[in-house]
Amino acid sequence: MSVEMVELSVKAAEPLRPAGNLQQNRVFLDFFWDLAKPDQEVRLKAVENLIQYLKTNNKEDELEYTFKRLVDGLAHTRETARPGFSLALGQVLSAFEDVSLQSILNRIKEKHNLQGAKKKFSRNAMFGNVFGVLALHQSNRLSKEPQVVLGCVQLLQSLSQHKQHLKDLPTKTMMDILAEVPEEVFEEVLMGALQTDLESAFRTPEQLQLLLVALQRFPQTLKPKKLKKLLGSSTIINADNIPKITEVLKTAAHAVKKERILPAVVLDLLKLSLKEDSFELFWNKAITDGMLKEQPGPTQ
Repeated sequence: MSVEMVELSVKAAEPLRPAGNLQQNRVFLDFFWDLAKPDQEVRLKAVENLIQYLKTNNKEDELEYTFKRLVDGLAHTRETARPGFSLALGQVLSAFEDVSLQSILNRIKEKHNLQGAKKKFSRNAMFGNVFGVLALHQSNRLSKEPQVVLGCVQLLQSLSQHKQHLKDLPTKTMMDILAEVPEEVFEEVLMGALQTDLESAFRTPEQLQLLLVALQRFPQTLKPKKLKKLLGSSTIINADNIPKITEVLKTAAHAVKKERILPAVVLDLLKLSLKEDSFELFWNKAITDGMLKEQPGPTQ
C-alpha cells in the first residue's frame, strides 16, 4: 500500500475516533429525554441514573448543562414532563450541595420571567416558576438559605394572582415551605413578607389555611397578642369571626363539590376549635347552620 493510500485511509478514519465520546454523550443526553416521558417509572429511573452519572463523571460542563436543561424543562409544553424535571432538579441540588440555591432561583426567575414571555407561553412560564420553587423545596436545603426561602415565597405570592391557570398551587407550595422552615426563619424572614396574606385569612380558603398552617407550625411567633394585631382578635374561632369563617367554608365546599369530599380547611379548623375550646360554636354555627345547610353535596 502506498504512503498516499495509508494517509488517505487514516484521514478517512479520523472522524470515527470520537465515537466513544459521542456514545457517552448520547447516554447522558438520553436522561433528559426520559425525564419528559409520561411513564413515571421511566422518569424516576432517569433521575437516579442522571445523578449517578454526574457523580461518577464529575464534569463541570456536564453539571452546568444539566442545570440548564432542567431549568428549561420546568416549563415543558407537556404537563406530565414538568414534574420529572422538577424532581430531577431537586435531587441534583440535594446531591451537589456546593451549588447555591440562590443561583438556581435566579436562573428560574430569569428563564421563566412572565414579563418577558410571549402571551402564548406565559402559562408555561407560570408553571416553570412554581415547579422551580418545588424543586428548591425538594432539595431539602431551603432552611439553610433563609434568603432563598424569602425569594421563593415572594415569587409564589406574585403567582397567586393567576388562579385561572395555577389554581391554589402557589399557596399550597407556600404551605409546604412553611412545613420545612424552622420558627426562627419564619419569625425573622417570612413573617414580614406574609403579613398581608395572614391579615387576609378570611378572604379565601387558601389564605385561611395558610394562617392555620403557620399557627400550627409557629405557635411561639403567632401568640394571641400577635393574632389580635393581625386579625383584630386573639383567637380565630369566635362569635365575631364565625360569619367570615362560614363564607370561606362555603367557598371551599363549592370548590370540591364534584369530588364530594370534606375541604381540608374544615379539618384544620376542627382541630383548632378543640385547641381554642370553641368546638361547639364552630360546629353549630359554621358547619350545621352554615356550610351544611347550603352546601349539602360535598360533605355527605
